[in-house]
Amino acid sequence: MIKLKALKPLVIVGATGSGEIASSVFEDINKVKPQWNILGFLNDVSEIDDHIGKYKIIGRSEQLLDYIQKGCHVHYTFHFNVKKKNERVNAFKELNIPLEAHASGVHPLAYLNPSSRIGAGSLMLPYSATSGGSIVGDFCHMYTSSFLGHDTYLSSYSTLAAHSVLGARIKMGEGVHIGLNATIREDVVIGKYAIVGMASNVISDIGDYEIFVGNPAKKNR
Repeated sequence: MIKLKALKPLVIVGATGSGEIASSVFEDINKVKPQWNILGFLNDVSEIDDHIGKYKIIGRSEQLLDYIQKGCHVHYTFHFNVKKKNERVNAFKELNIPLEAHASGVHPLAYLNPSSRIGAGSLMLPYSATSGGSIVGDFCHMYTSSFLGHDTYLSSYSTLAAHSVLGARIKMGEGVHIGLNATIREDVVIGKYAIVGMASNVISDIGDYEIFVGNPAKKNR
């Protein structure tokens, strides 16, 4: 008899929205190759034993380290909210969770180029794709049909919303948010925690914490 490899226990820190999306990606990964035993959610808003989709809320975020000490992996989503993102990321960093405890998920319908790499705690949704030499950093989300051009580095804690496109050789700072259907021209520099509004077309550099919107995109504030 062939003994199946034990599934890796996984808890998701989050709620509806990005948390539920994350659980669906790991579910679909399991349909192709069983890897994860999704135990449930850690959530500070809903009541214990409430459900998010098919999974129970099994505790509060303050219990995260307890689960990790028990051998669980974690996928953490709270910091992907754009509001006060810098503060959320700093609070997350203070937890000092070992990188190897963070689960990354590449959906079976996503395309991770053989020469690309994906960091810890990151997620690629259906039809998202990378090109040659591009890198998805730690704790990044690439939503449906987003694209990362060749030799571009999606810096840690960054988000590509659905159908957004980053061209080649783009330099990005930490925590950038690229909105729905936005397009970034090649060789652009984007500062840390910058925001690009939905459907914007970026053709010039963006500084730290700046917000750019429009076509062509211009500084909003």
